[in-house]
Amino acid sequence: MNRLSTLVTLIALAGIGWACAFAVIGLALFARVPDNGPLAVVFGAFGFVAGAACTVLRLAFEQQLPRELVAGLRRPAQASEAADAAPGARASVFGA
Repeated sequence: MNRLSTLVTLIALAGIGWACAFAVIGLALFARVPDNGPLAVVFGAFGFVAGAACTVLRLAFEQQLPRELVAGLRRPAQASEAADAAPGARASVFGA
């Protein structure tokens, strides 16, 4: 099993776990509603998405984002900082 399939399995298992937890919460909240099955499915779907997203973010931060992506995110910020630091680019706070 390669690394990608291991990560996909981990993400799917986390999503399934959160989906079950959210479905139980949905059933508990709407226990007195006669047809609460669809509500549990909606809660479960939101739980799956939340669990998968949290796991993806956690893995991305633990494994550190790829260097190309980080460099691409920094370039626009560095360009704007260079423009701000240019002389005469902005007025002084003291009016000079």
